[in-house]
Amino acid sequence: MQILRVRRGFQADHSSSSYLFYAADKPVSEQGRRIAHKYSSRAEVDKRSVQYQKWGDTSLSSSAYKALMAEYYDVMVSESYDWWTFIIAVPQTAETKPLSTRYRDARGYDDLGVDVEKYGSRWAVSIYCALEYDSLAPDQGVDDPFEHFVKLLVTIRKEIIAGDFSLLDAVVKFYGANDEEQLPDGDPSPATWRDQSLTKLQLQAECQRRGIAVRKSWSKDQLRAALESSCRGQNLTSAARQLLGHLGRL
Repeated sequence: MQILRVRRGFQADHSSSSYLFYAADKPVSEQGRRIAHKYSSRAEVDKRSVQYQKWGDTSLSSSAYKALMAEYYDVMVSESYDWWTFIIAVPQTAETKPLSTRYRDARGYDDLGVDVEKYGSRWAVSIYCALEYDSLAPDQGVDDPFEHFVKLLVTIRKEIIAGDFSLLDAVVKFYGANDEEQLPDGDPSPATWRDQSLTKLQLQAECQRRGIAVRKSWSKDQLRAALESSCRGQNLTSAARQLLGHLGRL
């Protein structure tokens, strides 16, 4: 297993906001590290990452995201009072061009979902979500949630650059951003899986019948999202499926 970096005492603290930016493509230049220090005198900066922690009602400056991710950092994970944000910066190419219209303000339940904006010559894909914390327990193989998500996002970033947006489609569907969208002819209606009378055991059984790999810890919403993805013919990669499996609702 590749170790991204070693940190001391960095974890989600529900009385603060935490941020981790990571450079996947190449080490951050000296200029990039100077910019990272600009946003906090207490920033922990190294050649690949910068970490911030803001206490109470304070938060990272809104200008920091574009300044850091337009050129220097490729993925970002943040948590603030149980609300999580993932940002993936990708180059603007023919493969990624659909991002700008397909996922613009694609947000549903509690304003969670996906959004896209322009950071210089890059698209910044933001995923706004809540998490099922049971899926992040040490007995699930997750020692540090921030490191865990950075690794998943680095892999998913490569997939998005190659034109694979299946994870984004699944997140949008999970939070109901496109409820009005119709499924292809012959596919069951998503309402089938959203029927609140269905038990978790019934949803797990349907997943098993369809050959969909799920975790026992998954909530009913996560099981429904997996079923809907299957109905759409989405073949999620391992990284995308892992990330989707952590999503929840507050």
